[in-house]
Amino acid sequence: MAYLTLVKPKLFYGTPAWHPWTKANIGKMARTQNKALHFIYGRHVPPPQNMKMLSVPAQLVYNDLLLFKKSLCGLTDYNAMARIIVGRVHRGDDPQHPRLQQPPACTELGQCVFDYRVVAFWNAAPPALKDCSAAQFPSKCKAYVSECF
Repeated sequence: MAYLTLVKPKLFYGTPAWHPWTKANIGKMARTQNKALHFIYGRHVPPPQNMKMLSVPAQLVYNDLLLFKKSLCGLTDYNAMARIIVGRVHRGDDPQHPRLQQPPACTELGQCVFDYRVVAFWNAAPPALKDCSAAQFPSKCKAYVSECF
């Protein structure tokens, strides 16, 4: 409870916007999370699965997918599809869920922008996750992300 109320909101607030894109910064976030858990639990920190908690990379993906789904459902003012293109349906693809195409990015920093980053995660998501309502999405997305990361 202490971690969820004191540490996690400060650590992950606004991550879809300021997403740490270097491994060093993600490592710093993971170390901060581990220090907080060691402070709370002492020497014997239970595994994240037992605490129903996501690792730092998984939490970053979860936050990105959650904002993207909210924007698709019209729950935010942000239009995530403004720069994303709906791609062609390839053989073997589900015609009801066409692949999204990433916006053009010339630099490595441009490839770390939310619009570019979220497309790969959304394309990899199962159709059941894409079709669920905005109310069901957080729990299903958390289960999906915890499996993948």
